[in-house]
Amino acid sequence: MSPPAVAPPPALRLASLKLDNFRAFPEPETFNLEGKNLLVYGENGSGKSSIFAALRALFRHPSPPPALNEKHAFENKFKQPQGEPWSVDAVFTNGKTVTWANTGLQGDKPLRDEIALKAAMLDYRALMETNHLHGEDRVNLFDVIVNTLLAGYGITSPGVAPFPTSGTAQVAISDYWATLQRVRERIGMTTTGIPTYILQSCQGFNAGLNVALSAVNALLPGLLHDLKQQDMLVKPLSFPGLVPHAEYWLEKRQYEGKTIWLEVDYRGEALQHPHLFLNEARLSALGLAIYLAGRLALVQQATGDAPKLLVLDDVLIGIDHSNRLPVLDVLQKHFADWQVVLLTHDKTWFDLARERLPKDDWACCEVYEGDPAATAPMPIVRPTKNEPARALLQKANDLLVNLGYVEAAANYARQAFEMGVRIAAQELKIKMEYRLDPAARKAQDFLDKLKSWQGTANVPRADWKAATDRLGLLKNVVMNPYSHPSAPNIPKQEVADAIAAVTVFLDLVARR
Repeated sequence: MSPPAVAPPPALRLASLKLDNFRAFPEPETFNLEGKNLLVYGENGSGKSSIFAALRALFRHPSPPPALNEKHAFENKFKQPQGEPWSVDAVFTNGKTVTWANTGLQGDKPLRDEIALKAAMLDYRALMETNHLHGEDRVNLFDVIVNTLLAGYGITSPGVAPFPTSGTAQVAISDYWATLQRVRERIGMTTTGIPTYILQSCQGFNAGLNVALSAVNALLPGLLHDLKQQDMLVKPLSFPGLVPHAEYWLEKRQYEGKTIWLEVDYRGEALQHPHLFLNEARLSALGLAIYLAGRLALVQQATGDAPKLLVLDDVLIGIDHSNRLPVLDVLQKHFADWQVVLLTHDKTWFDLARERLPKDDWACCEVYEGDPAATAPMPIVRPTKNEPARALLQKANDLLVNLGYVEAAANYARQAFEMGVRIAAQELKIKMEYRLDPAARKAQDFLDKLKSWQGTANVPRADWKAATDRLGLLKNVVMNPYSHPSAPNIPKQEVADAIAAVTVFLDLVARR
């Protein structure tokens, strides 16, 4: 008899991130991921970007910014006294830690370095590097590909100093390029006098970068298709190769050939300047596809078990809501084994994403600006259920029980009811008459249709009828009146009953 199969160990993930006196956070604040992906809503000025900045710096390749030389650059500017220690702490699901602080980098540095080789930290400005920042010139992706997009991609060492002398050693593309730049002045004065090791190093770089670009080219069509951009085709990215240029003057010695042109076919028309023709949504999708293809190409070389971390900060602001949903599908299809942190300032998008994303795989939280009158305002971080309707109920209950805001609680209960009946109609596949204007469909229309549902073995018809009848009653008596000016003086208990009615309704939908 063969031995029983042994379950593979759980994937190593980021368990928590703590910011202390770092940028917008004057006091310690911990974000608990527990190995899950994280969806964050943050209103403008709340500190959301500080989360992105912390992750981007902590997992930067080859190392975080020089904290020892700029020890006050990252601390909160309003906390007194100035000069207090600051830190960014990452704890992983295996208990290992990495800390970046004003005193430097501590903890498991090899783990941090491995994560940094794979991690992708993208914000809207990063996407602009693939198009808008080039003005009216052709888009040259050399710098962004070598220093960011494929920075950690390993290419074989040329086997000559100053590179590793082993012909099998791997050197990250960005490190390889940095080394070539350090020896630029040694190119010499004449073409015939260029050192052999520089020529060999350029040949190795050229071959390695083109191999990496081939991997990116193979991934781009599928990503553009999944992003619903079937009309666009990126012409294969290619690199002509570095050629050392000799000169008498040291400052003129350089490498020619630093070009990777971005050319696009759109509906059969060749675009050498796609950023001057395509609209914002298509350019954003194009930039996102290029970045994601680069990350997926890079991790094809991954050998360790370090987390693959993808952090997206408001990269979708140039894409309308109808084209944002495919991005979520891409994350689930192509990045299922990555740990994703998705940050947004768009509350509607946040709620939409919570409804769409798998609930067991995602943690959610909201970040709000702290008391502006405080000497050092502390952002307010509130964990949120990955279920929009239940999150609204949670707010309603908090307002009612903890603060005694009856009117506000009733209003949130009404919002939960309206979202809940729409979700229920979708989950139960309730058919509705077509309306030209979807906004004209009222919550009551959904509830009326839902009342005829016959239930299941898990949800008896009698329980369903009782729940929907009570929901309709409390909607008319409590939730609707409190959503209008001059609301009647409805007892606190009736608002609590309305919250309970919506909760029972959602529980039945979940049990179906």
